[in-house]
Parts: sequence; C-alpha cells; structure tokens
Amino acid sequence: MEKMRTALLLVSALAAFAQAPSTPTAAPKKPAAPKSAEAAPAKNFKLSGSPSAACTIEIYTDYECPHCRRLYLETMPEILTKYLNTNKIQVLHRDFPLPGHQYSKLAARYANAAGQIGKYEMAVTQIFTTQADWSQNGNIDGAMAKVFAQADMVKIREMVKNDSHLDDSVTADFAMGQKDGLTETPTIMIVKGGKRERISGFMPANILGSYLDQKLAQK
Repeated sequence: MEKMRTALLLVSALAAFAQAPSTPTAAPKKPAAPKSAEAAPAKNFKLSGSPSAACTIEIYTDYECPHCRRLYLETMPEILTKYLNTNKIQVLHRDFPLPGHQYSKLAARYANAAGQIGKYEMAVTQIFTTQADWSQNGNIDGAMAKVFAQADMVKIREMVKNDSHLDDSVTADFAMGQKDGLTETPTIMIVKGGKRERISGFMPANILGSYLDQKLAQK
C-alpha cells in the first residue's frame, strides 16, 4: 500500500512538472552597431599642395582670357614643379569670368563638373588648350569629349545640365575677387602670414619664381 502511495505521488509530481510553463530563455544580446563615422569634409578640388606649405598662391582666371591661357600653359608647369611639388606652396584656382566673355561661365561649369569626379586638372588643361576653338562657338563639350572617356562625359553632362550648385564656387570666387580688388585676369594673390598681396597680369615663370623665392625667404 505504501509503495502504491509513493508511486501515485511520483506520477502527480511528474504531471505537474510537465504542465508547468517553461522559463523562457533570454535571447542573446546583439552586439551594438558601431556608431557611424562622421562624414569627412569634401575635398576642395581647386586646391592642391601641402597644408603645411608656407605660402599659398590664389590664381584668378577667365577661361576665355588669352593671357590666362598663357599663364596656365606656359608659366604654371614650371611653378608647380619647383614650388608645389616640393611642398613650398599651395595653389588655389579661382574662377573670375569676365562679363565680355560669353562662354567663360559655361567653361567653368564643365571644369567644376569634372572636378566632382576627380578630374579637375585634366579638364582645366583641355579647356585652356582648346580655347581658340570653343571660344568661337561655345562647344566646350566637344573639346572635353576629345580627352574624356564616354562614361565620364555622361556624368559631366548630367551635372552641367542639372546641378544647381555647380556654380556655387564660381560665385564665391567672383565675390572674393571683388573683395581683392581685381581689375583684370589673370591675377595672382600671394597669401602668407595672413596677408594678401596682388599681382595683376601675365607673369613669366622666372619672374614669378623670383618673387616667390623672396616671399618664402621672409620670416
């Protein structure tokens, strides 16, 4: 009788255990998602050279100006080799389209669109090189298409046509030029120690280089 009572108690205990709600297992915690890094500021494709350079030259040009073409194609290659590539200076391009040149703003749009895809210098060189052609009819697109890949031209054309902010840097450059008292292009501003010094007109590489040497020698 005692054995039967023990067996009944065991059966009841097992039944009660089976009906009892199971304790839910805590779901493993997912690792916290890493905080997204802050977006790095967009690089100014018009600026080149080391930030630690002692001096910056800001070059105001108009793409239809023949003297600007000479400065860019004749003077600047030597200046870039001797001073920019040796981290002595930074160079900042500034657009200053003159009212009498009807295609200058369009040329700046093409150059700045190319800058958005990392090919600003390539565009500037081609635009100045072919100045005599496109300045007659405004066919900057045709001049660019001679050296840019078709896929790049598709992107550039889309920006030139639809990007409402493409002229923002041109507007800012023109306003700065007025503040700097520009009267002609090309104009070079030599910036050192917080001071801005203006040099107007075309300047051969040897003369500009001598001037830069003097400025860099000053403490």
